Amino acid sequence: MHRDIRVPAVRDRFVVLHYHIFKNGGSTIDYALRRSFGDAFVDLHGEHDDARLFAQDIVALVGADPSIRAVSSHHTRYPKPHAHGFVFYDICFVRHPLSRIRSLYSYGRTLDPAHWLAQLALAHDEGGFIAHLVQYLPYMLTDVQINHLVNGAAFARAAGPQDLRAALAILEDMSVPGVVELFDESLTAAEFFLGPCFPQIDFAYVAQNVSAPDGHRPSGRDDILDVCRAAWGNDTFDAVLALNVWDLRLYEACREEVLRRLHMLPAHEARLAGFRKRCRALAQV
Repeated sequence: MHRDIRVPAVRDRFVVLHYHIFKNGGSTIDYALRRSFGDAFVDLHGEHDDARLFAQDIVALVGADPSIRAVSSHHTRYPKPHAHGFVFYDICFVRHPLSRIRSLYSYGRTLDPAHWLAQLALAHDEGGFIAHLVQYLPYMLTDVQINHLVNGAAFARAAGPQDLRAALAILEDMSVPGVVELFDESLTAAEFFLGPCFPQIDFAYVAQNVSAPDGHRPSGRDDILDVCRAAWGNDTFDAVLALNVWDLRLYEACREEVLRRLHMLPAHEARLAGFRKRCRALAQV
């Protein structure tokens, strides 16, 4: 005898979760998410600058407010949430670590002069600023992105091969891995793969919060090495490179993954061209 039984079941809620690593293009991602989700997008903050929020905090937030469909935060930390009734789609962008470190200097010079980072940036040229960080504040430039993904951004020790392995596992599982230097490629792939669950998703953007030292924006991986060596001097450059062995490997792996996913798209070149056309149109509004 055939028996057909139905039981109560929770309908899954789909939620985009942007892990915003400082100086990695996150303001532009937030701009695109806000355009797509409107009031269903929230920017989440802890009570202090170095707060850390984990999976249980995210689940509590979205569980208490059924209207939320996208969350972004500087303070959220991996692992991403897994909770009954929710499916979280994580976005996280990485950047060439030397380019990211360079941006700290130009960012510091835009801050209120009373801020400690502004005082440091205004007191030095770029090379002197980076040399000071190497000497006295190494946590600000030592495998920062690996540390963010794997250790909750708590700097307690030098990273090692086990941290790279853990970071690569997170990368492989990530809904939307992104690379700042492949911004359009990352978001073109993101629209395709998120589209079935978020039909309204539109990552077209106008770049936000952009700065570059002396107006120079390196065009490639070799270019950024040459620019940093010239700006910082050989000793500081070599020290920074040694402190970012694992971040550099993560960066290369993320580039490969972004391009792999992009090339899976049907007519990916036309899709990328169309995405860039939408971004140009948006910038003219």
